Amino acid sequence: MERVINDTLALYADPGSVQLRQDVGGAAPIAHGWYSAVRAWGRGALLLEDAGLYAGTAPLRRSMIEHGLALFWLAETPDDALASLQKAKQSSVGKLKSAMEGGRWNIPEEVLAGLLSPTANGSLEDTNLNFTHLCRRFGQQDLLVAWLHESMASHPSLASAMPFLPDLPLEEPVTLPRGVRPSTGREQVALLLLFASDGFNKFLTGAPWIRDLANLEERFRLALAGARAQA
Repeated sequence: MERVINDTLALYADPGSVQLRQDVGGAAPIAHGWYSAVRAWGRGALLLEDAGLYAGTAPLRRSMIEHGLALFWLAETPDDALASLQKAKQSSVGKLKSAMEGGRWNIPEEVLAGLLSPTANGSLEDTNLNFTHLCRRFGQQDLLVAWLHESMASHPSLASAMPFLPDLPLEEPVTLPRGVRPSTGREQVALLLLFASDGFNKFLTGAPWIRDLANLEERFRLALAGARAQA
């Protein structure tokens, strides 16, 4: 599994080795940013796990899931997706502006005005800014389940506390459900890196990773089967 992860990361170790498509306009640089973020989050999750901090990796995997699927969305409808993303950006800036009123934060008015003008109208893809809708759009029910699971451990909740309860000297024993503390997160990271790589390959001229990814995905399946056999 370690070799699968390293070889998947190696696909884009040198961005200059591939060429971004020119026919999708501004979507290609955004795809580069998203895919680079997925790679960084995957490496971060592995570093945390190696440091014995697996319980803190859920937010990273959650973001990997979101951005991995978003790459497929951006590839399928680049212009409309960008229009929706611009509208979402302006909505966030507007909320930021309102939250700063009467507070200590201060962003120059002209900077905010520049971010809010001209007004973004969005597109029919606006609904897919919602991850649940996006999963349904692409028929990714299992991915939605994984995202909801990671979300439970990413926000203040009973689930986010559970992995740490055995560390407390409680007077009464705490019974944890099975599977709360998986032994490894490498399988999840490997799978999400491969998923995002499939999506990003759509933004590369000639989709050059098709064979490499097919080989990596087969190696992943073999590694997974070997790990299950030894468990």
